[in-house]
Amino acid sequence: MSVKFKRKFYIFIALIIIAGGGVLYLKYADMEEPVVYLHPEVTHTNDRQPFKIEVKDPGLGLKSVEVKVIQGDRVHTVVTEQFGEAIDSFRTEMELPRLDQGEFQVIINALDRSIVNWGRGNLSTLSRTMTFDNVPPSISLYSMVHNLNQGGSGLTIYELSKDVVKTGVVVGDYFFPAYRQPDGKYHCLFAFPHDADTKSDIPRILARDRAGNEQISGINYHVNSRSFRHDRLNIGDNFLRSQMPQFERDFPEENDPFDIFLKVNRQMRQDNRTKVEEIAGKTSHVLDFEGVFLRKSNSAQMAGFADRRTYYYQDQEIDRQVHLGVDLASTAQAPIPAANKGKVVFTGIIGIYGQTVVIDHGIGLQTLYAHLSSIDVQEGQMVAKGEIIGRTGTTGLAVGDHLHFEVLVSGISVNPVEWWDINWINNNINSKLQ
Repeated sequence: MSVKFKRKFYIFIALIIIAGGGVLYLKYADMEEPVVYLHPEVTHTNDRQPFKIEVKDPGLGLKSVEVKVIQGDRVHTVVTEQFGEAIDSFRTEMELPRLDQGEFQVIINALDRSIVNWGRGNLSTLSRTMTFDNVPPSISLYSMVHNLNQGGSGLTIYELSKDVVKTGVVVGDYFFPAYRQPDGKYHCLFAFPHDADTKSDIPRILARDRAGNEQISGINYHVNSRSFRHDRLNIGDNFLRSQMPQFERDFPEENDPFDIFLKVNRQMRQDNRTKVEEIAGKTSHVLDFEGVFLRKSNSAQMAGFADRRTYYYQDQEIDRQVHLGVDLASTAQAPIPAANKGKVVFTGIIGIYGQTVVIDHGIGLQTLYAHLSSIDVQEGQMVAKGEIIGRTGTTGLAVGDHLHFEVLVSGISVNPVEWWDINWINNNINSKLQ
């Protein structure tokens, strides 16, 4: 074999080796790093919060995963996994080791099976600094006496030992948020709803911090049971023919006025209450009103707060609902005064309420005016006590010209009679604020 031939042969072999190495490199030189997730993404945590770790590798698969928790000079290795065979994903739960109050760090290292970095593979590192806190907030109560009526309102004032993400009063399934004041105290206006159980639904203050630690404290209270009026309402064909056309576009699948009425009285009524509760979020953090709330003058009360209504059609019971608020009637298209000073937070149509105005008085206290024929204020406008905001009418699900008036606490309707009574306001609201 000649020297020239040997040289060509060796060059050919070298090219084959290089080409083969290139193929192998392209096959095993995965350039994508593993992707690491740590859930939940929180800044504060306690010892009752498990963490979920998820690692994915889109290329050649995972080789190892290591998790360390570091606080000061202490290093805790809480997860060490070596994978004999390539896997494309790994999931596990991690519980924190024993830690002191304060900052700590979680470091997750994930290595894949690539041959890059001189065979060491791609390394992904996720590092997160958090604060360990397992001490719940303490509650210092300032309001000592809470005399409540079923369907009525109450005010509690308290202080917390630390910042929180949620606090307020819980009554049964209801939650009433509290609002922090400039002096650091929390003011919480809450209701004892008309459908709450006076024996089993106990008002309690809840406070939850950023780490999830929760404290619940009882309050000194007394609640008076109330009985509510029961009414029978007969639904006639004339009423259905006159009132249901306005709701036809809301329920295009229904052609019978009777079927439309049932959906309006049930489904739409519930949707409207949800809307009212959403409006409650547009509230000032400071309670601000002037004296007694005005009751529309020269008006007769046609329906009361929390009246239990049973509906009949052709002498057959068809539905049961609760009337929230009071109905006040005088002359047609009578002027409506604002019950107290405040900010207009809603104007527009709300289903069965028709044209509606909602005025905010702070910390969840709002007044609602419904069935209006015209509205004379705009959202965002500040109104004075007694200022005319619109005129009575028959819009929505209304029989005859009247004002439907509600007092709301965080979107929950309460008995307006209390807010029309200066003695009740002085004893239950002003005395605590002072």
